[in-house]
Amino acid sequence: MSAVLIPPPPTETSTESLPEDHTRQPRLAPSAEVHAPIDGQGNWVLQHGSRYVRINERVAELVEALDGERDHEALADRLGPGWNTERVGSAISQLDSLKLLDDGKTAPPKIAPRFLIVPPMTFQLTVLRPGRAMQALRPVFARLFSKGAVAAGILCVLAGVVALVAQHQAVATTLNSPMSAVTFVGVLLALLFGVSIHELGHAAVLIRYGGKPSRIGVMLFYLMPAFFCDVSDAWRLPDRKQRVHTALAGPAVQTSLAALSALAAWPMDDSVAKTCLLFFAISSYATGLLNLTPFIKLDGYIALMSHVDTPYLRDKSMADARRTLARLLFGGTYKRELPTRWTILYGLGCLAFPLYFITTALGTWIDTMQRVGWLGLLLASSVISYALYLLGRGGVRLAAEVKAAGVSRVRAWTVSAALVAAGIGALFLPVQQTLAAAYVTDASGTRVVLPQGSAGQLVHEGQQVSLRTNGLIMNDDVATTRIGAAPAQPADVSVSAFFPIDMGDAVGMPATAFAIDLDRTPSPADGTAEVSVGEVPLWKSLYRTYVLPFLPN
Repeated sequence: MSAVLIPPPPTETSTESLPEDHTRQPRLAPSAEVHAPIDGQGNWVLQHGSRYVRINERVAELVEALDGERDHEALADRLGPGWNTERVGSAISQLDSLKLLDDGKTAPPKIAPRFLIVPPMTFQLTVLRPGRAMQALRPVFARLFSKGAVAAGILCVLAGVVALVAQHQAVATTLNSPMSAVTFVGVLLALLFGVSIHELGHAAVLIRYGGKPSRIGVMLFYLMPAFFCDVSDAWRLPDRKQRVHTALAGPAVQTSLAALSALAAWPMDDSVAKTCLLFFAISSYATGLLNLTPFIKLDGYIALMSHVDTPYLRDKSMADARRTLARLLFGGTYKRELPTRWTILYGLGCLAFPLYFITTALGTWIDTMQRVGWLGLLLASSVISYALYLLGRGGVRLAAEVKAAGVSRVRAWTVSAALVAAGIGALFLPVQQTLAAAYVTDASGTRVVLPQGSAGQLVHEGQQVSLRTNGLIMNDDVATTRIGAAPAQPADVSVSAFFPIDMGDAVGMPATAFAIDLDRTPSPADGTAEVSVGEVPLWKSLYRTYVLPFLPN
C-alpha cells in the first residue's frame, strides 16, 4: 500500500478580535513566508511551517509591511487607498487568531525531523528532501504528463485489465497457490519499487505545475509499509484541477505499471516470471484502487477535497454526521459545519469505513493469524483493540456533541442505556465457531493439523472440516470431510503448512494432528483447513478465539 501525506488545507480566517500588546505594532511570526501566485495566477499564500493560509494581494502587502515598528495608523498610511485604521486592525486580529503574529512566545516552526510519529498509527522516515535538481526537471515532467501521455496511459490501464481477464485461469492459479520464498521476496521488492514510483508521480506532477514537494520517504501506515510524499505545496497551485491532478498522479502511475506487467505476462507460458508479473499486476491494481478511496486520508480524499475546494472536508463532514446521529437519537440543536446534504452521507461513510476496512482485513487474514498460534492471535487482538478504540473515541465525541446540544439528562441516559443493552444483547447472538487449521499429506495419510498452544481441545470426532487451497490471496474449496475417530497425535510439520509461503521442510514447528475421514488424496496434497466446532454465543466465540489460546495448557 502507498499513501500521500495529507497537506494541511488553507486555514479559514476568524473574525474574533484578540487585542494584545504584540498586535499594536505587529510583526509576522518567525519563519512565516509569503508566496506569490505560481506563474502569476491563483491565490497568494502565507506559509508558517506546515500551515498554508490563502490571502489576497492586499493582505499580502499588509503582511509584508509587518516589521514590528509600525502601528495600525502607520500601516494604513503605508498601504494607501482602501485601507484605514479599522480595516488594518480587523486584518491584524484575524492574523493573530491564527497565531501568525510574533507574540514573543511562539517558537519558529522546526524543519520536520527525519523520523516522525503521526498519531495514531503512522511512523514516517524521510529519505529525500527534493531540491533544485528535481525542480530543473519541470520541462521533462510537463511532457511526461501532457494530455497525450495521459490519454495513452488510460488506454494502457484498460488494456492491462483486458489482459488479466484473458488470463483469468492463470490469475486464479496465482492467487490460489503458495509462493516460494524467493518469489515472494522478489514480488515484495517489486511492489515497494512500484509504490515508490507512485510517490514520485505525485512529486513530478506538483513540480510540473510549479510547486515543490518537501519530503519523500517511507512509513508504517496502520502497521502496513508504505511510501509518502509531502505535497503540502499543492495548496499554492492556482487551479483546483491542478491539485486534483497532483493527488491522482500516484494511482495513475501505479496502475500504469500494473498494466505493463499484465501485458508482459500475457504471451508467457506458465513460469515463475509469469507468476511474479501477474501477482505484481493484481496487487498494484488493488493498491491503486484503495488509494482512490475517499473515506480515509489517501489520494482519493485529497482529490475530492481539492475538487470541492473545502478545507478539512473529512473532519467537517464527520462532525456533521455525528451531529445528525445525535439529533436522531437524542434530539437537541446542533451547528452545521457544511451546508450541503451530501457531505452528511459522506461523513457517515468516513465514520464507518475505517471499521469496515479493519474488519475486512482481519477477516481476510484471521485464519492465517490463527494458524500461527499465539503470535498471530496477539497481532489480531491488537487490531481488534484498535477497532474498539475507534468505536470508543467516536462514542466520546458523540457524547460531547450531545452535551453541547443541551439534551436533557433523562433522555441522554435512557438512550445510552438502550444502546448499551443492545450491545450486550448482541454478544449473545449465536454464531458458527470455526478453527483455522491446515492439512498435510504424508506417509500416514492426510491429516488436519493445528499449532500447539491453539484451541485444539475444542476439536472432536465427527466435526465438519473444510479443506481449501493455501493461496496468498484466495482459498478455493478442495473437499469437505469430518474429524476421524483416531485420537489426536503430536506432530512436527513444516511451517509452510500454516503460511502461504513455501519454505520447504527446512523450518518445522510442533503441531497437533487429527485424523480425518477422507478416502482419497486431495489435490493439492497440502493446504488450509477450517474446523467447525459448533454454534455458540458471540461472546464465547470471541473468548475461544482471542483468550483461550493464550491460557496455559
